[in-house]
Amino acid sequence: MDKVRVGVIGVGGHGRGRHLIPYTKLPNVEVVAVADVNQRRAEEVGREFKVKYYTDYMEMIERENPDAVSIVTPTGLHAKVAKDVLSKGVHVLVDKPLGANLSEVVDVVRTAKAKGKVLMVGYWSRFSPALKFGAEAMSLGMVGEPYLAYGYLVRRRGIPGSPTFIDKQLSGGRGALLDIGCYILDNLLSLLNFLRPVTVSGATYTKFGRNPEEVKFNWGSWDPSKFELEDYAVGFIRFENGVSMIIEVGWAANVSHVGEVGIYRVLGNKGGLEGRGHEAVTEMTLHSRTSNFLYDTKPVLGNVDMSLEMVRAFIDSITQGKEPPTTGYQSVIIHSIIDAIYESASKGSEVRVTIPEI
Repeated sequence: MDKVRVGVIGVGGHGRGRHLIPYTKLPNVEVVAVADVNQRRAEEVGREFKVKYYTDYMEMIERENPDAVSIVTPTGLHAKVAKDVLSKGVHVLVDKPLGANLSEVVDVVRTAKAKGKVLMVGYWSRFSPALKFGAEAMSLGMVGEPYLAYGYLVRRRGIPGSPTFIDKQLSGGRGALLDIGCYILDNLLSLLNFLRPVTVSGATYTKFGRNPEEVKFNWGSWDPSKFELEDYAVGFIRFENGVSMIIEVGWAANVSHVGEVGIYRVLGNKGGLEGRGHEAVTEMTLHSRTSNFLYDTKPVLGNVDMSLEMVRAFIDSITQGKEPPTTGYQSVIIHSIIDAIYESASKGSEVRVTIPEI
């Protein structure tokens, strides 16, 4: 094909900034249409980018017959829209997370496999140069045998006031763990080659979202009496080869830092990686020793438009017939852990993890 004909479903902030605009920078892509349930937004974006616009995404698919689409709807709708579009034989890049729960994710992955279409999950953070350095250090044996991973992604005050994240139907019925905890898992598991989890223990907390006095400190406003999601979660995961992982994620907490801070570690018997940033790792250091000295290595990293590299990788997967770097099966691993943390929190005990066959 000369150009890949692309549509974008959901053109709010992320849809416009992380998908639509990057597509316009690729010479082998033609953006043919956008769709959004907000008619005014659909019309404004359509006119701005000189493409057709729709409020019904299936009407867009049927009339425009795109080769591929980006799906950037609220989380609770990701799986349904992705399955609808894949069923029409269209390649899909769906914003993270792939679904609200493991069952949804498995359903979408199986649909993509049955239709023989590319399914890529929009973890733009995977294209971080710092994370790529970490992956290279792992592959070169500089870390040695990993045994512990740690991930922390916490906001001092950052409960999102938008109904997209607070409404149970739109959010998928889950809070901070699903919304930003998936970043922790994707970043760390990409360094660990997506090891299979065996057991999980976790806990979830709602300590800020129901307090009316907290609204003014956070992002936007919401009705505290109707806040039903967790604003903090922790998890301990054991993997099949003895590696352990600890994660800590929160929309709000009484911590020292202002704003959102991400800390990522992988410890091995030869070296250790420590990353800093937010959802994306923006800096990474390697810590090890020579025969006589301890040393720290910090790579020189260039500036990369991670969103542009994400959509480029998606288009390359289509045109070159190769597997995308962020696959549906990887999300099966991620969501098996997320579901298990919620289950463990509900039961108050450790749970075993079973990875569904695809």
